[in-house]
Amino acid sequence: MRKQKGFLFLALLCIMSILASCVQVSGSADPADNHEQEQETTAVKVVDKGNIIQKEGDRWLITAFVEKNGSSYIDAYWFTVSDQTELKDSGGQDVTPENMALGAQVEAWYTGAIAESYPAQTTAAKIILLDESQKVPEGMIGYTDAVQYVLESQTGQTDVKAIKSVSLDEEKEYWVMELVEHQTVDQPVTIKIDARTGQPVPAVAAENDAFRVFSPLPGTVAGSPFTVEGEARVFEAAFSWRLEDGHNILAEGHEMSDEGAPAWGRFRFDITYKKASQPNMTLILFTYSANDGSIENELIIPLKVPEDRIDYTVE
Repeated sequence: MRKQKGFLFLALLCIMSILASCVQVSGSADPADNHEQEQETTAVKVVDKGNIIQKEGDRWLITAFVEKNGSSYIDAYWFTVSDQTELKDSGGQDVTPENMALGAQVEAWYTGAIAESYPAQTTAAKIILLDESQKVPEGMIGYTDAVQYVLESQTGQTDVKAIKSVSLDEEKEYWVMELVEHQTVDQPVTIKIDARTGQPVPAVAAENDAFRVFSPLPGTVAGSPFTVEGEARVFEAAFSWRLEDGHNILAEGHEMSDEGAPAWGRFRFDITYKKASQPNMTLILFTYSANDGSIENELIIPLKVPEDRIDYTVE
């Protein structure tokens, strides 16, 4: 009987030892699994002060211009935004996807795996909408809207883009941005956006405190008629112009911009003339002083006369 009890006790010890071994094996696997799962779900910040460049449903392209160790590049990620993605403003308040507008400046975190493509592809864990750092005068568009207008003006271009710099020129009433593309990251393109209308501002050919002329460019061979286009910041939107060849006034007139000072108003008009006495002529835009009628704010643009418009006998 004692032998039977001893045998049963020994068998019981063996069974308990086997069970304990199984529990140890099972327990040793769990922490590793938990650690791996924790690595997969921990949010990692990958974009600091980037911009939402494109939105395709729940996929958002966010890019940031980066300068590091003397080189420049564009960090670019396609983020999949889901119900699990935290969308917050800088104060921690919830933000709807609709309020994360194209052009907005954001910070972004990812979770899970990253597809090693360009742009990279991953799942968005959290996106923070940053405050617009620059306050704008009443009637002018803000940072996000300005960036959005710039992006919308780049139709037909498919390369990955990033905003390098943004500034508001309150005096001239336009936003100035440097836009870079992945293939030409060291060749930024400067784009100006009208701070009141959001329209692209053409390159300025000539300017002073009262006028910004976009065309014609200085030195242009200007036939008849030719178009003058630009902006003026003048009293009651009224200004005058004169076309001369050094000997004669070829044409002259008065125009109105669509807004008066202190705003910049757009203008566009055509000039027709007959013959010039030499190959060079000058377009002059100016205003008259309200005090004494003298000429003020002269902007002089030198132009060329086409051969068929030159008559050396004209006095």
